[in-house]
Amino acid sequence: MGMNTAGGGKSSLSLFTWAALTAILAAAAYLGGSALAQRWMELPQTSPIVTQVPVHDVAWLALDDPVEGTLGADSEDSWQFQGREGQSVTLEMWLYPGSGSDVEAELAVSLIAPDGTVLAQETGSVFLLPYVSQPHLPSTGLYSVQVAPISGIPGRYSLALSLSDGSAHVALGETPPPELTATVSGSQAVVAAQGMFQWPTTRREISGWTFHDPRNPGHIGLDIAAAMWDPIVAAADGVVVFAEWGGGYGNLVIVEHEGGWRTYYAHFSEIVVEVGQHVRQGELLGGAGTTGYSTGPHLHFEIRYQGRPVDPHVYLP
Repeated sequence: MGMNTAGGGKSSLSLFTWAALTAILAAAAYLGGSALAQRWMELPQTSPIVTQVPVHDVAWLALDDPVEGTLGADSEDSWQFQGREGQSVTLEMWLYPGSGSDVEAELAVSLIAPDGTVLAQETGSVFLLPYVSQPHLPSTGLYSVQVAPISGIPGRYSLALSLSDGSAHVALGETPPPELTATVSGSQAVVAAQGMFQWPTTRREISGWTFHDPRNPGHIGLDIAAAMWDPIVAAADGVVVFAEWGGGYGNLVIVEHEGGWRTYYAHFSEIVVEVGQHVRQGELLGGAGTTGYSTGPHLHFEIRYQGRPVDPHVYLP
């Protein structure tokens, strides 16, 4: 009987101990579970993902103040100007053979109305340049000018805008000012070159196109009559900066003169000067020919001031 009593006491103690342990474990599990649940319920605080969208500056065209751009093989440039209904628009373009433009490149210039209509599109090359003329803008608003390559790499180019009443805006990523003036006026250029140039041949007849000829407005020089191998001479003192094949120009010589002037001589049958050579006015550059885009022997002659083609007739005696 006593053994049974003792056994019962141990059994009661064990039951009590297990009950206490169970209570402790339950409490711990509850508290641990609550903490765990709380952690699960707290969502991590993260910063929102922001996608950066590149914002490009608006490229504005200036009135009679050429802007510059660079075209790769797959690139396209877009320029803008504020036009008014009834204005006439001229877009003149030129490239830089021998200093940044592929001589074989071709490109297109498009004038686009505010509603997206293509008003005019002209194609051309380094030699026969695109020249866009729109006699009457259909509405007032923001017009676009797109410049795109067709073949080759046009590289460096300049684009000049002319409007009938001299109203245009210019800026690059900013609000354009209301009034504009060209950096260099035509009259200043004429005075600067007074007596500077002479005719590059003994002949004076124009055998083909003149400067901005109505039959080909993109023509930016004089086609002076010549016979094969006629001597072609430097129109002024300077340094030869290009003397090789020039695409549509054929065999081309470019001479750089003081004050931002350059002269171009094209279609040589043979060139007798080298790049870096100093030449005097009247010094032989080569013999006339019919290389490149040419229908017969002649000299294509250009004068450029600060990169921009000007009418040689104005500067020759």
